[in-house]
Amino acid sequence: MTKLSDDDLERLAMHSAFGLLLVTKWMAGRDDVDPQIRERLRGHVSAIEGVLVARGHDWIKDELEATEAALGQ
Repeated sequence: MTKLSDDDLERLAMHSAFGLLLVTKWMAGRDDVDPQIRERLRGHVSAIEGVLVARGHDWIKDELEATEAALGQ
């Protein structure tokens, strides 16, 4: 088994985070999502936001915060 380089690992993490954000945005717009799932997703989006912003990706902060807010409705 080949180990991923740090660059590949970071790219994989970024793509996974953005994929989760897309699904979360879709779920935030629906009214048939269990409130418990919405709350858990808010926690994950918040954690992703913290990591991305800390790594210099603050350009997505507004979108992440808007998704968190939509989940809270």
